[in-house]
Amino acid sequence: MTTIAPARPISTALRASSRLRKDLHACTGDGLTYSLMFGTGETFFAAFALALGFSDAVSGLIVALPPLAGAVLQLGSPWAVRKLQSPQRWIMLCATVQSLSFVPLIVGALLGTLSVGLLFAVAALYWTVNLGAAAPWNTWVGLIFPERIRPRYFAWRNRWCQLVILAGLMGAGAILAPLEARGHALWAFAIIFTIAALARASSLFCLRNQADPPHFPTASQPIKLHHVATKFGRRSDATLIAFLIVMQLAVQVGQPYFNPYMLSQLDLGSSWYLILIAASFAAKSLAFPLWGWMAERMGTRRVFAASSIGVALLALPWLFLTNPWLLLITQVFAGALWGAYELCTFLLLLETIPAERRTAAMSGFYLLNSIAMVGGGLLGAHYLSRGDAEDGYATIFTLSTALRLGALLLLPFIHAEVLHPFRIILAPFGVRMSAGGVMGPVLSAMPRDAANDEAPRP
Repeated sequence: MTTIAPARPISTALRASSRLRKDLHACTGDGLTYSLMFGTGETFFAAFALALGFSDAVSGLIVALPPLAGAVLQLGSPWAVRKLQSPQRWIMLCATVQSLSFVPLIVGALLGTLSVGLLFAVAALYWTVNLGAAAPWNTWVGLIFPERIRPRYFAWRNRWCQLVILAGLMGAGAILAPLEARGHALWAFAIIFTIAALARASSLFCLRNQADPPHFPTASQPIKLHHVATKFGRRSDATLIAFLIVMQLAVQVGQPYFNPYMLSQLDLGSSWYLILIAASFAAKSLAFPLWGWMAERMGTRRVFAASSIGVALLALPWLFLTNPWLLLITQVFAGALWGAYELCTFLLLLETIPAERRTAAMSGFYLLNSIAMVGGGLLGAHYLSRGDAEDGYATIFTLSTALRLGALLLLPFIHAEVLHPFRIILAPFGVRMSAGGVMGPVLSAMPRDAANDEAPRP
């Protein structure tokens, strides 16, 4: 006897397909609008501080200090999601606040004045909601998108997001350069920050169109930061994190001050500022496939060690070079080296941290990393503010190099290796001169046994 299959499963499948397609389109739109804000917003905080007349030290600290606020809040984001009973509501709230955080900057640019306290408060608020939405967003998309499509989809999405970031950087430069030449740099910043605010506000429509998962996991193990010290040399993840924190502190003594050094001391102008940032960002993005291939063939630890040595020497060219074309070449090398360093960092972290402790360990790592950024930034500001600016820059770049070389002494204690190679997608969530974009893994796009769902969002 012939039976006719019921129509309901087909209808249900069609509805599910339509829902997934809608979620994918919304997630792509959110990524593109976020990337436009990224390219025209935080990138210019340091340059804006100089345009307002603040010192080089303040310009550097505006890059180094505010991310600590976001690193602290990300520890409480599961509580916020639980209170709101929805990751969608929490992330939309973060996006709304992030969009509004540009308003004081726009007003300050139009009026030609802004207090240093308010400038730091705005930057801290920006980073608080930026990193505070990180883990919930990654877990959210991991719940609404099937595992089989995530790697391909997020790889495709990330390429488009990086193109939009570069377009945002170049577009902002096209606005800033001519107005700066006419003596209206602050007007240009008002326009740029308005574009960033509107771009982030536009992402709200996309976030609203993504499905809210019915069940959202918020429980995690407590974070034990003291393990980094007490387990050093005895546990591979603690030893690796200890090295990364020491290296980060050493790097931040000099890196935040590349922006004011180039704009104020070398007087290269906004056009070269954008070109140098874009060059390192593009070099980092393009080199990722090469480093992934080399890590698979040579071993992640070897590539990590080689890139660590390269990173240790990156501040040296800023002691001797003033020609922008030579600096451009160093920026390309710097972006590529940082790409290898960050890729291998996360590969080793994800391999050495057991799955049941990965959420707590990664959250703790982000917090310790931000504390190291603040410590290095304050140390650099201390030496930069003492006496002549030219001597101050020479001191902090030399000190940063010496501390980086000192951090390399910890390399022999790192015995971690990636035993089972897996694909990793890194997405930018911050911009640094010389380092290109600050990257984090899109863990939702990885195999279930290689990662859990928590990382900075693209």
